[in-house]
Amino acid sequence: MENMLVRLLPRRRYGVALRYAATCLIIAITALLRYSLDGPLQHFPLLLFVPAVFLCALLFDRGSGFFATLLSAAMSAYFFIEPYFSFAIGLQNFFALFLFIVIGFTMSLVTEALRETIRRLDESERAKALLLEELAHRTKNDLAIISSAITLQSSASRDPAVREALSAANARVLVVAQAQERLRGDVSGGLVGLSAYVGALCHGLGDLLRDVRPIAVRVNCVPISVPSSVAVHVGLIVNELVTNSLKYAYPTERGGVISVDIASEGANLVVTVADDGVGCPAEFDPGLGSKLVRLLAKQLGGRVERENADPGCRVRVTLDERHLLST
Repeated sequence: MENMLVRLLPRRRYGVALRYAATCLIIAITALLRYSLDGPLQHFPLLLFVPAVFLCALLFDRGSGFFATLLSAAMSAYFFIEPYFSFAIGLQNFFALFLFIVIGFTMSLVTEALRETIRRLDESERAKALLLEELAHRTKNDLAIISSAITLQSSASRDPAVREALSAANARVLVVAQAQERLRGDVSGGLVGLSAYVGALCHGLGDLLRDVRPIAVRVNCVPISVPSSVAVHVGLIVNELVTNSLKYAYPTERGGVISVDIASEGANLVVTVADDGVGCPAEFDPGLGSKLVRLLAKQLGGRVERENADPGCRVRVTLDERHLLST
């Protein structure tokens, strides 16, 4: 309703002559409509003029509403109240017209206040969207600088373990950066479309880590928008699980398919990453990535389950949607 009223409001203030001419036109059209419905509305001479007064006050200003009220009262008294074509309408009808004028004036004043409130709300929303976009842009730039610094440090190191750790850290930074990129131009209060975000993330991981192996990363995600903080949590979980599959599920030149499914199940959001590789290790020793997944899931009131997919390995992360909405 608020958005419809915003669209109705004119973007600029018209001149006095144009406002009052348009008011006359609206009341004249209303009078013609009332005349065409004279039979059904015989005992309601003022009924159609009430929304006409509101429309004039909404589109223009309270002065136009006052003018529309007086013009409507005059036309009703002359054309639609007995005796017709005369202003000798009697005391009872005069009281009804007076009450209509009081209501019309009050409605015009209230509508003027409504117009001003809607205008200020619209300006506030535009300012908030601009600030949010600016914040996302600055954050993305800062994260890009951090990512570049990590990349330089990784390139300068000769220790493979250090380089691998720095590459993993850089991937996590890029997850946050992509979430901020999704916020740019957003008008929905800082929400991120999860499907497009996770899809772009998995596409980048596949290009980065598959090398020449024929490994496909497929994403199936429910169309849902979540706060940016939740998107970062889910993105980091997917990043760790897909990275783990790309690095360990397909040794040598073996290929396969990694499936990422994000679905709603009751009051939960379920993230499932499955591969058709060598399967889950018999003795699982959680590394930093697995510990991070469990920590992120715990922060969102969730749990992590790992099982053999026959072939391959499947990890299922269940997140409580109540925590998603409150994050």
